[in-house]
Amino acid sequence: MDRSKQYGTLPQSTTKIVSDIKEMCERYGATFVYLALGKRSDMDALLEFYGAPPRFIGPTFHLVMKDNAAITGPDGMGGEIDRLRQANFAASTLDRCKINVLNDRAALVDALWLRRDAEGTLLARFAVIYLVTLATDGWRITSAVNT
Repeated sequence: MDRSKQYGTLPQSTTKIVSDIKEMCERYGATFVYLALGKRSDMDALLEFYGAPPRFIGPTFHLVMKDNAAITGPDGMGGEIDRLRQANFAASTLDRCKINVLNDRAALVDALWLRRDAEGTLLARFAVIYLVTLATDGWRITSAVNT
């Protein structure tokens, strides 16, 4: 249940959680873009956003990245970044970011990403529901479902 509907107004802790997760999503987007553009090469920067083992589920796949090496490797997010480097990728923007706080340690993020090439042409538009959880070192994506 959406806690804002349950309580009528957002409790202070929920407001902070939403703010923290929005900030994490903004940092994640910027880090991902810089890696895909080659402005950064430290794939380990992605580990600031994922909690191993994350699951990615799409209409034709179910991928479990069992550890940090799998997250940054060619079959994980590292491979996605390499594919974007070869596809004339230039930008990714977060068009929608709706956060539903489940409790003080978990939330669902309904995100819509727009990827564009160097001319500004839309390469991909995709929606993802992320399960983010609070780890000892901050909010982490633990599951992602392509919708």
